[in-house]
Amino acid sequence: MFQQLISKASDDVRRKLEQERPDLADLIQTSVTDITGTLQSKFGPATKSYFAAKKAVTALHHRGNLNEARIVEYARSHATEEAIVGLSLLCTLPVDVVERALFGSNGEMILILAKALDFSWETAMSLLFLGAKDHCISARALDYKHDEFAHLTNETSRKILGLYRSRKSAAGADSGQQRLPQLHGV
Repeated sequence: MFQQLISKASDDVRRKLEQERPDLADLIQTSVTDITGTLQSKFGPATKSYFAAKKAVTALHHRGNLNEARIVEYARSHATEEAIVGLSLLCTLPVDVVERALFGSNGEMILILAKALDFSWETAMSLLFLGAKDHCISARALDYKHDEFAHLTNETSRKILGLYRSRKSAAGADSGQQRLPQLHGV
């Protein structure tokens, strides 16, 4: 019940803040997601379906059956929680980080994760659609993302992923001193 309260409160707070300050919508989304992620990492995610997804995907991973084909299958079938858990396991990143990457405003981090895992453009594109509002992306935006993906190298993407892991590890070690982002003027 506590986990469901975190999820509902986060959505309600985000909506209220966005209504009051639509000009800060991206900052509000990021800040609420960061705070929710922090709470979820301490208390766990908010839904029963997440636990079922985590159990099933983790079992696949332990059997060596979690791969690109599974991730693209999850993305195309809009199995969001399974895709997030799968990417989290394959990238060795916390679930909340992958969730932010998937629903981030520009999709850049998803391209980096996909390239670091040596996934194809089709898989990266499926993940972009999964995270996009109403699962829609304009042709122009998709062309731009394809160019971005083509210019990324696997080596650079893996280095970025490694740096991100290091940063998250350091942040976790300093969590007692870590400050949550502030929404100024709200």
